[in-house]
Parts: sequence; structure tokens; C-alpha cells
Amino acid sequence: MPDALFDLDATVLWIVLAGGLATWLTRIGGPLLVARVRLGPAANAALEATPGAVLVALIAPAALSSLPDALAAGLVLLIARRVPIALAMLFGVIAVVALRRLM
Repeated sequence: MPDALFDLDATVLWIVLAGGLATWLTRIGGPLLVARVRLGPAANAALEATPGAVLVALIAPAALSSLPDALAAGLVLLIARRVPIALAMLFGVIAVVALRRLM
């Protein structure tokens, strides 16, 4: 094998290590900070709403990109209030595949 495949610039190595450290610190720092700080009702409500907001921010652009995806998202919204969320997500995946093949 050529040696060029295994050459690693020191700058790249430090960037990767720093990025890994920054990721780890943000992942561990949030729970540590929340455990030490007393939060009010508004902050607790915001933290509880965050996972749903992030999920919507990730899914909404894809769901609105085409008619089959928008229809599948609408169907999932209709059934998500009646069944467990994991089942609704499974239904959503099946609906996207089926509607994309049909349309």
C-alpha cells in the first residue's frame, strides 16, 4: 500500500481531537449543569419541549419536500395521538415507502 494513505497531518489530527472533545463536553456538560442549577417552571417546560422541537425541525423540511412525504406526515399526525409513538413512526416509514411507489 502507498504510504500516502496513512499520512495524517498534525493539524487534522488536532481538529478531530478538539471536535471530539467539544462534542463530549457538550454532551456531558448539559446534564451536569442541569443537575447543579435549580430551574424554574419555564426552563423545565422549555427543556421538556426541546426533543419534540428538534424532531420537528429535522422532519418538517423532508416532509414538505414532496406530496407523498407530506401525505405520509399528515397520516402519522392523525394516528400518533391514538397509538404509541414507535408504532406511529413505523407506520410513517411504511406510508412514505408506499406513497412514493404509488405516486
